[in-house]
Amino acid sequence: MGGAGRLVVAMQVSADGFVDSEVPGADWQLWNWGPDWPWSADLRASFNALLAGASGILLSRPMADEGFLGHWERMADLHPGDADWEFSRAIGALPKFVVSRSGHPRQRWPRTEVLGGGLAETVARAKERAGGALVCFGGAGLVGSLLREGLAEDLRLFVNPGFAGAGPRVFGPWLVEHGHRAGAVAAYGCGIVESRWSRG
Repeated sequence: MGGAGRLVVAMQVSADGFVDSEVPGADWQLWNWGPDWPWSADLRASFNALLAGASGILLSRPMADEGFLGHWERMADLHPGDADWEFSRAIGALPKFVVSRSGHPRQRWPRTEVLGGGLAETVARAKERAGGALVCFGGAGLVGSLLREGLAEDLRLFVNPGFAGAGPRVFGPWLVEHGHRAGAVAAYGCGIVESRWSRG
Protein backbone atom coordinates (compact mmCIF):
# COMPACT_ATOMS: atom_id res chain seq x y z
CA MET A 1 0.00 0.00 0.00
CA GLY A 2 2.79 2.43 0.76
CA GLY A 3 3.34 4.72 3.71
CA ALA A 4 0.79 6.70 5.66
CA GLY A 5 -0.57 9.71 3.83
CA ARG A 6 0.15 8.40 0.34
CA LEU A 7 -2.32 8.59 -2.52
CA VAL A 8 -2.77 5.26 -4.31
CA VAL A 9 -4.45 5.24 -7.73
CA ALA A 10 -6.02 1.85 -8.49
CA MET A 11 -7.31 1.42 -12.04
CA GLN A 12 -8.37 -1.33 -14.37
CA VAL A 13 -6.80 -0.83 -17.80
CA SER A 14 -6.98 -2.72 -21.08
CA ALA A 15 -4.04 -4.50 -22.65
CA ASP A 16 -3.77 -1.58 -25.10
CA GLY A 17 -3.72 1.06 -22.37
CA PHE A 18 -7.28 2.39 -22.21
CA VAL A 19 -9.47 2.72 -19.10
CA ASP A 20 -12.76 2.46 -21.00
CA SER A 21 -13.80 1.61 -24.55
CA GLU A 22 -15.54 3.64 -27.24
CA VAL A 23 -15.76 0.58 -29.49
CA PRO A 24 -19.22 -1.03 -29.47
CA GLY A 25 -19.07 -4.58 -28.21
CA ALA A 26 -15.51 -4.36 -26.91
CA ASP A 27 -15.27 -6.99 -24.21
CA TRP A 28 -11.98 -5.91 -22.67
CA GLN A 29 -12.81 -5.83 -18.97
CA LEU A 30 -12.89 -9.11 -17.08
CA TRP A 31 -14.95 -7.64 -14.24
CA ASN A 32 -17.25 -4.70 -14.87
CA TRP A 33 -17.88 -4.04 -11.16
CA GLY A 34 -21.23 -5.81 -11.33
CA PRO A 35 -22.49 -8.60 -9.06
CA ASP A 36 -20.56 -11.38 -10.82
CA TRP A 37 -16.92 -11.29 -9.83
CA PRO A 38 -14.82 -13.51 -12.12
CA TRP A 39 -11.50 -12.54 -10.57
CA SER A 40 -9.52 -15.50 -9.29
CA ALA A 41 -9.03 -16.02 -5.56
CA ASP A 42 -5.45 -14.70 -5.60
CA LEU A 43 -6.52 -11.41 -7.20
CA ARG A 44 -9.53 -11.07 -4.92
CA ALA A 45 -7.21 -11.38 -1.92
CA SER A 46 -4.87 -8.70 -3.30
CA PHE A 47 -7.75 -6.30 -3.98
CA ASN A 48 -9.27 -6.83 -0.55
CA ALA A 49 -5.85 -6.15 1.01
CA LEU A 50 -5.68 -2.87 -0.93
CA LEU A 51 -8.87 -1.66 0.78
CA ALA A 52 -7.86 -3.09 4.14
CA GLY A 53 -4.76 -0.87 4.09
CA ALA A 54 -6.64 2.31 3.19
CA SER A 55 -7.69 5.09 5.54
CA GLY A 56 -9.95 6.86 3.03
CA ILE A 57 -11.25 6.89 -0.54
CA LEU A 58 -10.94 9.71 -3.07
CA LEU A 59 -13.59 9.95 -5.81
CA SER A 60 -14.55 12.26 -8.63
CA ARG A 61 -17.90 14.03 -8.43
CA PRO A 62 -19.24 12.19 -11.52
CA MET A 63 -18.49 8.83 -9.89
CA ALA A 64 -20.33 9.87 -6.76
CA ASP A 65 -23.23 11.26 -8.81
CA GLU A 66 -23.46 8.11 -10.92
CA GLY A 67 -23.96 5.76 -7.99
CA PHE A 68 -20.56 4.30 -7.09
CA LEU A 69 -21.25 4.43 -3.35
CA GLY A 70 -24.81 3.16 -3.58
CA HIS A 71 -23.73 0.27 -5.77
CA TRP A 72 -21.14 -1.00 -3.32
CA GLU A 73 -23.49 -0.51 -0.42
CA ARG A 74 -25.95 -2.85 -2.19
CA MET A 75 -23.19 -5.37 -2.94
CA ALA A 76 -22.15 -5.39 0.73
CA ASP A 77 -25.77 -6.06 1.73
CA LEU A 78 -26.01 -8.92 -0.80
CA HIS A 79 -22.84 -10.64 0.49
CA PRO A 80 -22.89 -10.32 4.30
CA GLY A 81 -19.97 -12.06 5.94
CA ASP A 82 -18.46 -13.15 2.59
CA ALA A 83 -14.70 -12.57 2.82
CA ASP A 84 -14.44 -12.08 -0.95
CA TRP A 85 -16.64 -9.00 -0.65
CA GLU A 86 -14.89 -7.45 2.36
CA PHE A 87 -13.77 -4.57 0.12
CA SER A 88 -17.41 -3.54 -0.47
CA ARG A 89 -17.94 -3.21 3.28
CA ALA A 90 -14.69 -1.23 3.53
CA ILE A 91 -15.95 1.19 0.88
CA GLY A 92 -19.01 1.84 3.02
CA ALA A 93 -17.09 2.15 6.27
CA LEU A 94 -14.14 4.29 5.16
CA PRO A 95 -14.36 8.09 4.95
CA LYS A 96 -14.92 9.22 1.36
CA PHE A 97 -13.74 12.49 -0.16
CA VAL A 98 -15.41 13.74 -3.32
CA VAL A 99 -13.42 16.16 -5.48
CA SER A 100 -15.75 18.86 -6.78
CA ARG A 101 -14.92 22.18 -8.42
CA SER A 102 -18.47 23.10 -9.31
CA GLY A 103 -20.90 21.76 -6.75
CA HIS A 104 -22.11 18.89 -4.65
CA PRO A 105 -23.10 15.37 -5.64
CA ARG A 106 -26.80 14.86 -6.26
CA GLN A 107 -26.91 12.34 -3.43
CA ARG A 108 -25.43 12.51 0.03
CA TRP A 109 -23.86 9.43 1.54
CA PRO A 110 -22.69 8.68 5.09
CA ARG A 111 -19.03 9.34 5.84
CA THR A 112 -18.68 11.36 2.65
CA GLU A 113 -17.27 14.88 2.42
CA VAL A 114 -17.21 17.12 -0.64
CA LEU A 115 -13.97 19.06 -1.04
CA GLY A 116 -13.56 22.00 -3.40
CA GLY A 117 -10.65 24.15 -4.48
CA GLY A 118 -7.48 23.38 -6.37
CA LEU A 119 -6.63 19.72 -6.85
CA ALA A 120 -3.37 19.72 -4.89
CA GLU A 121 -5.03 21.51 -1.98
CA THR A 122 -7.99 19.14 -2.10
CA VAL A 123 -5.78 16.05 -2.03
CA ALA A 124 -3.76 17.45 0.88
CA ARG A 125 -6.94 18.12 2.86
CA ALA A 126 -8.28 14.64 2.13
CA LYS A 127 -5.02 13.06 3.29
CA GLU A 128 -5.09 15.09 6.49
CA ARG A 129 -8.70 14.15 7.24
CA ALA A 130 -8.13 10.46 6.44
CA GLY A 131 -4.99 10.29 8.56
CA GLY A 132 -3.43 7.65 6.32
CA ALA A 133 -3.32 6.29 2.81
CA LEU A 134 -6.01 7.29 0.30
CA VAL A 135 -7.19 5.05 -2.55
CA CYS A 136 -8.59 6.63 -5.71
CA PHE A 137 -10.61 4.55 -8.20
CA GLY A 138 -11.34 7.39 -10.62
CA GLY A 139 -12.97 8.37 -12.80
CA ALA A 140 -10.67 8.80 -15.73
CA GLY A 141 -10.72 12.62 -15.68
CA LEU A 142 -9.74 12.82 -12.02
CA VAL A 143 -7.05 10.14 -12.31
CA GLY A 144 -5.60 11.81 -15.41
CA SER A 145 -5.39 15.11 -13.52
CA LEU A 146 -3.81 13.48 -10.46
CA LEU A 147 -1.14 11.88 -12.62
CA ARG A 148 -0.57 15.04 -14.65
CA GLU A 149 -0.02 17.10 -11.49
CA GLY A 150 2.19 14.47 -9.85
CA LEU A 151 -0.16 13.93 -6.90
CA ALA A 152 -0.33 10.12 -6.96
CA GLU A 153 2.55 8.51 -5.12
CA ASP A 154 1.52 4.93 -5.94
CA LEU A 155 -0.16 3.28 -8.94
CA ARG A 156 -1.89 -0.10 -8.88
CA LEU A 157 -2.73 -1.02 -12.47
CA PHE A 158 -4.93 -4.06 -13.06
CA VAL A 159 -4.19 -4.90 -16.69
CA ASN A 160 -7.01 -6.91 -18.26
CA PRO A 161 -6.50 -9.61 -20.90
CA GLY A 162 -8.51 -7.72 -23.52
CA PHE A 163 -8.29 -4.84 -26.00
CA ALA A 164 -10.47 -1.73 -25.72
CA GLY A 165 -9.47 -0.41 -29.15
CA ALA A 166 -10.17 3.26 -28.43
CA GLY A 167 -11.28 5.33 -25.47
CA PRO A 168 -10.05 7.47 -22.60
CA ARG A 169 -6.53 7.11 -21.27
CA VAL A 170 -5.02 8.35 -18.03
CA PHE A 171 -1.39 8.20 -19.13
CA GLY A 172 0.69 10.87 -20.82
CA PRO A 173 4.20 12.27 -21.21
CA TRP A 174 4.06 13.95 -17.81
CA LEU A 175 4.57 10.56 -16.16
CA VAL A 176 8.19 10.65 -17.33
CA GLU A 177 8.76 13.71 -15.13
CA HIS A 178 7.20 12.29 -11.95
CA GLY A 179 9.63 9.44 -11.40
CA HIS A 180 7.40 6.45 -10.77
CA ARG A 181 9.44 3.28 -10.56
CA ALA A 182 8.23 -0.26 -11.14
CA GLY A 183 7.66 -2.35 -8.05
CA ALA A 184 5.92 -5.69 -7.68
CA VAL A 185 4.22 -7.39 -10.61
CA ALA A 186 1.80 -10.27 -10.14
CA ALA A 187 0.09 -12.45 -12.74
CA TYR A 188 -3.18 -13.85 -11.44
CA GLY A 189 -5.02 -17.01 -12.34
CA CYS A 190 -7.87 -15.20 -14.12
CA GLY A 191 -5.48 -13.55 -16.60
CA ILE A 192 -5.15 -10.09 -15.06
CA VAL A 193 -1.65 -8.76 -14.38
CA GLU A 194 -1.25 -6.28 -11.54
CA SER A 195 1.59 -3.80 -11.93
CA ARG A 196 2.61 -1.57 -9.02
CA TRP A 197 4.51 1.69 -9.39
CA SER A 198 5.76 4.08 -6.69
CA ARG A 199 7.67 7.32 -6.40
CA GLY A 200 9.35 9.05 -3.50
